[in-house]
Amino acid sequence: MGVRNKRLGQTVYEKIRSSLLEGTVPVGGRMPTETDLSRLYNVSRPVVREALARLRAEGTIESRRGSGTFVRDLPTEVEKDTGFVPVKTLKDINHCFDFRISLEGEAAFHAALNRKEDDLSAIGEAMDRFAASTQAFQDGDTDDFALHMAIAEASKIFFFPSTISSMRRHVMVGMKLAGQLSGFEPAERLRLVRDEHRNIFEAIRDGDADRARADMRRHIDASRRRLFRGTD
Repeated sequence: MGVRNKRLGQTVYEKIRSSLLEGTVPVGGRMPTETDLSRLYNVSRPVVREALARLRAEGTIESRRGSGTFVRDLPTEVEKDTGFVPVKTLKDINHCFDFRISLEGEAAFHAALNRKEDDLSAIGEAMDRFAASTQAFQDGDTDDFALHMAIAEASKIFFFPSTISSMRRHVMVGMKLAGQLSGFEPAERLRLVRDEHRNIFEAIRDGDADRARADMRRHIDASRRRLFRGTD
């Protein structure tokens, strides 16, 4: 790639990165196609491809065969503008769980009402990735969060994925501690989590909004109880 295209690639990389920091595509959300991005920034697809390759190498985005490119993580700068203070104590984490129970319960409710087939595919793929990573005894927190984001996206109400995305660091603290401090054996805890995820998915798939809300609230509260059981 020539010098001019390298400069363009850097410019497009910075524009896409800034766009992600502004929340145009939340964590777990699907990126526009290379063709759409080339039209948006008035550059060739190879230029866009170079910019995306950098973001992929940084772990910001990931490509899923047959599904597209998705936002996997955001630079730490996003935390500066969220308005959420960092969690510092177990009390803060407990309050975060309280907020998530209300917020994500409603997101699941609306997901059951508004989901499309591609939303169900995205949720199912996230469930599969979480199951695969945990069965291999790898850290599944990122895949777990992506599943919750896929459900929020399915609600078709922008404020749900936007808010949950801005809370990513806070949510991940609770997820990580739940895995580390749970009084359950790892295999048993992961089986419980996978079963809870499946219940939520089936309620959303079936269009049962009340059940989806109840199953999501039950899942988050169960995660909290598993965490605090391990801190007794």
